[in-house]
Amino acid sequence: MVARTTVSAFTAAFALVVVVTGSPEVTAQVTSSAVRGQNIAPVYEGWEKNPDGSFNLVFGYFNRNLGERIDIPVGPDNTIEPGGPDQGQPTHFYPRRSRFLFKIRVPADFGDKELVWTLTSNGQTEKAYASLLIDYFIDDTVIQNNKGAGGGAGGQYVLTGN
Repeated sequence: MVARTTVSAFTAAFALVVVVTGSPEVTAQVTSSAVRGQNIAPVYEGWEKNPDGSFNLVFGYFNRNLGERIDIPVGPDNTIEPGGPDQGQPTHFYPRRSRFLFKIRVPADFGDKELVWTLTSNGQTEKAYASLLIDYFIDDTVIQNNKGAGGGAGGQYVLTGN
């Protein structure tokens, strides 16, 4: 009985220490996320097939900052190639992850070609490579599983104010 009481007291004391000082894992997670100064990663979400045989390449982004909105005008720091720099990509980037944000329509004969969205922010360049690989096929089920039914933009690909 004494051994059981000692173990229970030790467990309670350890739990109190963890609650008061915080778990090392939780502390590390909080301090590793920066509020400002991080870059933005463009994300290729996947492709959709249109009834006419053409395809939509769908993109989003991940702004690694918790509290910094970044503006990157279309141009050398925010471009999609081939096809020209401005293909409807965002220029105002809200913090954290924005999924399924915009689409680029490509012809039915796009085949093995690739589109590349390049973003440079806070001194770092990131690229998203879009292709028609079968692993990247998306439909409403994929979108709902990643955003929730309807999502934050009411099921639309356009984020209000972006």
